[in-house]
Amino acid sequence: MSLEAIKVVVAAESDADRQRGDALAEARRIVAAAEAAGKDEVQKAKDAAVSQVLAQCREAEAKGKAAADQSAESVRAQCLELEREAESNINRAVTIIVERVVNGR
Repeated sequence: MSLEAIKVVVAAESDADRQRGDALAEARRIVAAAEAAGKDEVQKAKDAAVSQVLAQCREAEAKGKAAADQSAESVRAQCLELEREAESNINRAVTIIVERVVNGR
């Protein structure tokens, strides 16, 4: 083999080694970028999930408060009705008690 042919082969091998190294470096860069992007996407998904859960909690709390307020209002109305009924019966009850005391029953 001539010296010129050996130089061409050595140059080709050197070029191939350089291209292989460049390709390996590019592949590592691509993998690192993909991993970073994946981590960012996971964090965004986590953040969105937390935000959604907080919103659902606020909504559930508001619904619960509204239901409790409605229930309390209903109970207040029932109490007022019972007080009105009791007031209307108080005179009759007093009359019955006085009669029993006076009549000795």
